[in-house]
Amino acid sequence: RNVDGIEITRIARGISHEQLLEQPSVFTIINTNSPLKLDVPMMEGIIQMSSKGQVVIVTPFTLSGAMAPVTIAGALVQQNAEALSGIAFAQMVKKGAPVGYGGFASNVDMKSGAPAFGTPEYMKAQLVGGQLARRYN
Repeated sequence: RNVDGIEITRIARGISHEQLLEQPSVFTIINTNSPLKLDVPMMEGIIQMSSKGQVVIVTPFTLSGAMAPVTIAGALVQQNAEALSGIAFAQMVKKGAPVGYGGFASNVDMKSGAPAFGTPEYMKAQLVGGQLARRYN
């Protein structure tokens, strides 16, 4: 599907294959399979998009207490490792490929196991995650 989407975009923009390689036109979001795994469909997506010079955003989805350590710091360490692994893989596919650091870290209600959104922990994780992303820019 990625390859078809890229080709449709190229046709719609009326540009050559060479121009497409130089002018990113589409992006994809790659989610890691926490904890610490990039599965085959996601890696194929990175290969397909990066090899064509299109933007890849690597966005780990970690929930503290479920698929990540229960502390914010631990979850952010895991998120950082997962994001950097996807970014490094994209660069292995094509040096200089456009890639972004995404991230989503929240926590679960330890009584019910339900994901908790909009909590103070979520906000702290988003702020620190943004700072980590800036660090690698």
